[in-house]
Amino acid sequence: MTFGFDHMKKARFVRVDVFANKPFGGNPLAVFPDAKKLTPREMQLLAMEMNLSETTFVVPPTPGSGADFRVRIFVPDMEIPYAGHPTIGTFYVLAKEGRIKLKSPMTTVKMEVKAGVMPVEIYSSKGVVSRIVTVQNKPEFGPVIDDTGLIADALSLSESDLRLGDAPPQYVSTGLPWIIVPVKTRRVVEKASGNAAAFADLRKNLPNNIADLYVTCLDPIDPKSTTHSRGLSLVSRNVVEDPATGSASGCLGAYLVKKRLIPVNRVTKMTNEQGYEIGRPSKIAIEVRTANDGGIESVRVGGSVVHMMDGTAYL
Repeated sequence: MTFGFDHMKKARFVRVDVFANKPFGGNPLAVFPDAKKLTPREMQLLAMEMNLSETTFVVPPTPGSGADFRVRIFVPDMEIPYAGHPTIGTFYVLAKEGRIKLKSPMTTVKMEVKAGVMPVEIYSSKGVVSRIVTVQNKPEFGPVIDDTGLIADALSLSESDLRLGDAPPQYVSTGLPWIIVPVKTRRVVEKASGNAAAFADLRKNLPNNIADLYVTCLDPIDPKSTTHSRGLSLVSRNVVEDPATGSASGCLGAYLVKKRLIPVNRVTKMTNEQGYEIGRPSKIAIEVRTANDGGIESVRVGGSVVHMMDGTAYL
């Protein structure tokens, strides 16, 4: 009996856990490191089949872009302009497969995504990658969300759980927009639960229908961490939780520095913990660099990656 696989289009993929230092932690990612023969529809179908928060496809860069690689990032129902953990996981795979010539201690490559061309920093020693850092776009601070009742409803919380005052919910983007929602304690973060109907109502009243909420507090589990967070999004009419969110962590770091909610230096370093409530503990390193006038010059998000498995898709 033959199944005819030899006559089908094949696409190799690698599965990794990002923002983890051992298997089954962090945020899982599927990387298709050589996707130039795949159509956008096939990429979308493969992302649906993988059913992860994101799946990436590496293709040649656009001529004249100045990038070394173009990375297309898909969630199960659409392509998105940028995301942090897919960037870190993708460049770990490319480095591990020898597609990038490593120079100790750090190698910089340029990634083209829908959000633009961004630097990626690969830290290594004797050819072994220790961590990947994605240099995000300068932060854009959108409106403060005045309807805090709707924010609280979307999280199944009460308004009194939100920090407000010096830390109101606010739309922030360093490549992918999130609403940063500071709350009073870790207990509030832990009890948050997405309400899909309230999420949908919230989306109607926000710029570009963005309703991705990043709930955070300055009350971490690990005393070496800065923040304890959860990322909740409305996807296909369901609220889903992300184990470790690089894009939101960059937004969070920029928000904390701008609001002066933590001690700020020319280079402010922090660690964001996430994923504990869903059994995938993650540690995300954030670095925000500021200029003499206090303005934010750059936002970096980084972490380690674990290689989990390899496979082949047949189309």
